[in-house]
Amino acid sequence: MKVTVRGSQGHAGTVPMSMRRDPMAAAAELIVLLESLCKHPRDFLSSGGNCNEQTLESLSTSLVCTVGEISTWPSASNVIPGQARNSSVTFTVDLRAIDDVGREAVVYELSNQMYKICDRRSVSCIIERKHDANAVICDQELSSRLKSAAYSAVNKMVGQIHEEVPVLMSGAGHDAMAISHLTKVGMLFVRCRGGISHSPEEHVLEDDVWAAGLAVLAFLESHM
Repeated sequence: MKVTVRGSQGHAGTVPMSMRRDPMAAAAELIVLLESLCKHPRDFLSSGGNCNEQTLESLSTSLVCTVGEISTWPSASNVIPGQARNSSVTFTVDLRAIDDVGREAVVYELSNQMYKICDRRSVSCIIERKHDANAVICDQELSSRLKSAAYSAVNKMVGQIHEEVPVLMSGAGHDAMAISHLTKVGMLFVRCRGGISHSPEEHVLEDDVWAAGLAVLAFLESHM
């Protein structure tokens, strides 16, 4: 989503705090609201209606929200952002969950709460939905075979293991999401140190890459 907040532009030194309609301060409160809702969805969504207990449980474990972009205009250290068409604060909201019904409930509640905050602060708020994509469930048989292949690969490398191969939800869509309407999909992950990706700190061990290669080979061999 894209959120645009407009208030009353003014000089940082001449507008009393009690008279300000500051879209930057309002945007900050909206972003903290987003964080609170996504960390504690049960505090905002009641069971009943579209949110049953199963939906609330899935949101508690899968819901993630991010503000990845924020911009202000005129973007001067001594100017309160204002109400002109090009004088405002704009930020993005990326909201993901494994449950589409739950995700829609979060968007609805988030929007309502944001409008209330903007009304209280006497600023305007425009919320635009820029992109929607439903969650995709990986094929159970493919996932099961990938899990068995990963187990086989680790066995070849270190001998008999007694731990379960973890099955994860992917918050990132990858190509699997893009082609899911054409065929069955499943994914095999290589672990990163500390779980960090999309960062210069991303790092994988050579042994883990080797294990992934053996797993892919075992998976292909099981289909031949």
